[in-house]
Amino acid sequence: MTESEIVTDEPSGWFGRWFRWSPTSTKLLEEAERRIMSYVKTKYVGRYVGIDGDSLRTETKNRVWTVSLNEESDKTPLVLVHGFGAGTALWALNLDSLASKRPVYAFDILGFGRSARPNFDSESMAAESQLVQSIEDWRKAVGLERFVLLGHSMGGFLVSSYAIKHPERVEHLILADP
Repeated sequence: MTESEIVTDEPSGWFGRWFRWSPTSTKLLEEAERRIMSYVKTKYVGRYVGIDGDSLRTETKNRVWTVSLNEESDKTPLVLVHGFGAGTALWALNLDSLASKRPVYAFDILGFGRSARPNFDSESMAAESQLVQSIEDWRKAVGLERFVLLGHSMGGFLVSSYAIKHPERVEHLILADP
């Protein structure tokens, strides 16, 4: 093999150099989220919600990182779904005002933030279905019946798909920069 035939795993072009997987520790992720969430003045609870892994063909429950505020309110809850490359802390500067009159839930989509990273199907329609089912499984585990659903960017795509499949659960659908 000559020097010009050597194949490397290094990304090529400007895009590959900017966007590549950089694993980090969960401890660093928790610390970064804690610092961002320090701007939230309303009392909130952060917890893992276990959902079944049936749709993802896993034998164990997947953990979905969830932040909730004002759960004691009897108003219709607001559920926030972040976009690609984000997590629950995306909403930090909005949570106080959003939770002033109603319960608010924000969760990390599976594969993002502090949630589990299951192996999704490589076929796009099947992967979409798995993500939509994970939202339904999360809803059941949290115990919500109907709610206002807000999705940002890729989250807007997912909540639209969820609303099509489960219209009886969605009181209002809000798409932010879909």
